[in-house]
Amino acid sequence: MLSLRHSLVSQIHFCVGNGDSISLWHDPWHQLGSLISRFPRGPQLTNTGLLDKLSVVIKDGQWNWPMITDIACLEIIYMLPPISEGPDRISWKSKDGSFNTSTAYELFHPPGPKVFWSSLMMGPFKIPKNCFILWLAIMGDCLLWINHGFTILAGFAFCVRMVSLTHDHLLFSCSFSRRCLASIRQQILLPWPHWDWQHWVQWASSRWRGKHVVNAAYRSLLASLVYHIWQERNTRHFQQRSRPPSIVGSLVVEEIRQRIISVPLRNSVSSLGLYRLWKIPWPVKGCSS
Repeated sequence: MLSLRHSLVSQIHFCVGNGDSISLWHDPWHQLGSLISRFPRGPQLTNTGLLDKLSVVIKDGQWNWPMITDIACLEIIYMLPPISEGPDRISWKSKDGSFNTSTAYELFHPPGPKVFWSSLMMGPFKIPKNCFILWLAIMGDCLLWINHGFTILAGFAFCVRMVSLTHDHLLFSCSFSRRCLASIRQQILLPWPHWDWQHWVQWASSRWRGKHVVNAAYRSLLASLVYHIWQERNTRHFQQRSRPPSIVGSLVVEEIRQRIISVPLRNSVSSLGLYRLWKIPWPVKGCSS
């Protein structure tokens, strides 16, 4: 932990008061940082001690530095911070001045650029396991969507023309995944362009973004569909069992329907439209006004 203190200095704010608890030369109370690092001969030139507190250059609430003749050390005088009443205060650079783990984590792991598809992982109806598999599918993770060397037995393949699966074929060029979509569209209204996977992710990220509950349900539907297709692929490969697309499509719709019912929603036009879209009676238990 002590080895990290030099990295944490940038997140600490020194508010100078009476100067009794701040080291004159070692603490980074000045805009220039630790003065002893920048001016090694500072104590000698100012006739102060290396271990002196900041209070030795404060008198009656005002700065009272000794005469400095060295041109380099004059920079200290020109950039002095204001002095406040009372004791010194040291705080963490956050909105409320208190330490929090999120700002400390971001200090060592700065957030990267926001990806365009981040909205697909958000919303009140998201299911963590589904979002995780959707994330892997978008990233094209080779451990999950193996493009080479993964073969399903012919009797349990998704479609007759594709026994060896690839990422883009499974989502959603395969006849099985398309029949799953057709089953879902028979149960709810679902706009779905016939594009390849990458273009489809871009379209969904743009079309279904925002806080509207209908868009949030569509995002959750996408994650659920990808999850159940992935699950069906594994079941056919490892257990030699299969389910028809109509069953998979119904499982997806029912999973999101139950998720919608479990989330309390305000009595609004948007909520009413969502329940009508998913054919859920209104009002239902779990919705509050």
